[in-house]
Amino acid sequence: MATSTSEAHDSVEKTGNVKATRDDWIKAARSKLDSVAIDELKILNLAEDLEVSRSSFYWYFDDIVELREELFAKWRNSTTAIVERVERPADNITSAILGIFACWVDPELFDPQLEFAIRDWGRRNDEVATLVEAADEQRLDALATMFGRYGFASADSTVRARLLYHGQLGYHLVGTNEPTERRLSFLPSYLETLTDVEPSQELLDEFADFFRGMQPD
Repeated sequence: MATSTSEAHDSVEKTGNVKATRDDWIKAARSKLDSVAIDELKILNLAEDLEVSRSSFYWYFDDIVELREELFAKWRNSTTAIVERVERPADNITSAILGIFACWVDPELFDPQLEFAIRDWGRRNDEVATLVEAADEQRLDALATMFGRYGFASADSTVRARLLYHGQLGYHLVGTNEPTERRLSFLPSYLETLTDVEPSQELLDEFADFFRGMQPD
């Protein structure tokens, strides 16, 4: 994906040791997205956050464009993760949806901060906007197909997929911040609303244990 950048760099001899790894630079960039647009990330600011020299950046990346491409690739992987979860065999529609929920609560599979940073970028970049639109379509199509596998009619599957998907994005978009137990208290009603089936306590308990385990200490 072609992007432009005003940030040039000098050639750096790649010898010696540096304190920050490639993954450290990527994590620093991701953490910066709560205050800086993805297309406005600066190497110098990231270096200051990592307390390393600016030149060490070039051990791993040719320029800031390459780092942005890395972030974009991680975002695209979230679509792959969602589709992969949708396609996993499940005993029933409730189990299938809980598999999607499990994907969404894992920040390595679905990072809300990165998700909305990419969407914000798309408001200023037509190429990115097109790719975001394609990702939305792919995710929604996969979710609708999932509902269809469990006997829902085509139009019904489409609507349920949209409720599921847009509800999840909207939760993060408005900045909802609820205690873990409060979120879990809504789970049975969410599942029954989406599936018309009362979820079993066994499935609820299994997911609750997973969800609690994913929360930071």
